[in-house]
Amino acid sequence: MTASRAACLFAFAATAAAAAGMYDQPWSIVEGADESTVRKEFRPAITQIDGKSTRNTVESDPLAPGKHQVKIRFQTGRVAQSPADEERLLELELEACTRYRIAAQRTTGTNWQPKVYTEKIGECAQKFTR
Repeated sequence: MTASRAACLFAFAATAAAAAGMYDQPWSIVEGADESTVRKEFRPAITQIDGKSTRNTVESDPLAPGKHQVKIRFQTGRVAQSPADEERLLELELEACTRYRIAAQRTTGTNWQPKVYTEKIGECAQKFTR
């Protein structure tokens, strides 16, 4: 086996082990909810979790259950808003094996408020609750 092939196999094994490690214990996920014109809800961007920028603004990496600070951002195309009106910081107590879907719900004009929906993560619940 060549040295470069061995290095590639080692890198692949390390990456696979790291990815599996996120799912070795119960987890939670935070994501933007789907848009609903009936409920006047839109998908916000998830910009930070616990003060760290997210890799993906639609869905978080798996998170350990417990308290987390989630910063979301929602911009409207109608009127220029101040940064304070575009962002909200949510304090969430995440439960194991639960997905948190956050929507930006229109209230009046360009005003909005976060709305949080929860649902069980079937794969996680099946693996860790008996």
